[in-house]
Amino acid sequence: MNNLLAGGSSVDHDLRLGCIGSGRHAEANLYPSIAIAGGRVASISTRNQATAEAAARRHGAERGHHDHRVMLAEDHLDAVFVSVDPGDHARIVEDCLRAGVHVFVEKPLGLGPVDARRIADIADETGRTVMVAFMKRFAPAYLRTQQLISDVATFGDVMSMAATFRFAPWTDTLRPDSFLTFAAIHIVDLVRHLFGEVAEVSGYDNSVGADINLAFALRFATGVVGTLSFAAVESWAREHEELVVTGRRGFVVASDLQRVSVHHHRPTGHVPRWSALDEQTVVSETIASTGSGGQRDLYQRGFVGEVAEFLRCISENRRPSCSARDNVATMELTARLLAAIGHSPLA
Repeated sequence: MNNLLAGGSSVDHDLRLGCIGSGRHAEANLYPSIAIAGGRVASISTRNQATAEAAARRHGAERGHHDHRVMLAEDHLDAVFVSVDPGDHARIVEDCLRAGVHVFVEKPLGLGPVDARRIADIADETGRTVMVAFMKRFAPAYLRTQQLISDVATFGDVMSMAATFRFAPWTDTLRPDSFLTFAAIHIVDLVRHLFGEVAEVSGYDNSVGADINLAFALRFATGVVGTLSFAAVESWAREHEELVVTGRRGFVVASDLQRVSVHHHRPTGHVPRWSALDEQTVVSETIASTGSGGQRDLYQRGFVGEVAEFLRCISENRRPSCSARDNVATMELTARLLAAIGHSPLA
């Protein structure tokens, strides 16, 4: 059994799963992750009947539909994965909840806090599980980071953090509001998840057209201070992300989802200090192997982990950490970041 589904977790492999959407992200990341996690897709809906039927054949689904409402009405589904245009997420998730199914939806769920609160209320009303696909919470590098900084006895209290997220723009119409809402929101959600709610925000924008450059300073309610450095510029075609966390007794550097190093300050009483070997750095990395068949990327980016967690939550009747209600706080923080640079939410 896949180790993401082991450890005492009970997953119902007879769950009837539907998928709405078969675009590039769904085909490259979502459908393969469902299969790896042990899920079985029963039906698929896209905007075009021929496309839906072709996707159904590719993924072994029983039926293809050009209308997700028909799929919800006829196919007796337990849960649905939604991966469509971000502007349609809230509307389609509402349809799914009203039909009585659990929902896994790509981010963002809503284009602003108003949409997010409305869907969270509907999820509470219907009693259905909604999980928002903030996959970085399930990336092994950040799971390891969370484990290390939670060990207060060894790491000490967290004092500060610095997150960097940079890549090339995917469209020449990119703007700070769409960049934050559709891409950098992953890091916004991650720092909320790791360090708690944010009390103060300030920000700076040095964007030129679709070349986005943003910097933010944060103070968390716990007292932790931090920075966010975001860029979407052609010069960053080589995607890069890094998280540095400083504690009283150590620091962690998580780099590009592949490497986590933790340094511990362990003075042994030698005088002078440089006469001894009493500083310790431990580096953890993933292996590189052609045997992964491309699965390594799905695991390391957190796609398999998030799908496996969704299936566990349904099977165990519990709410995921990145629920519709939790998503409200992420969308509210995104709106505050936008306000700090003179922008409003997309909706």
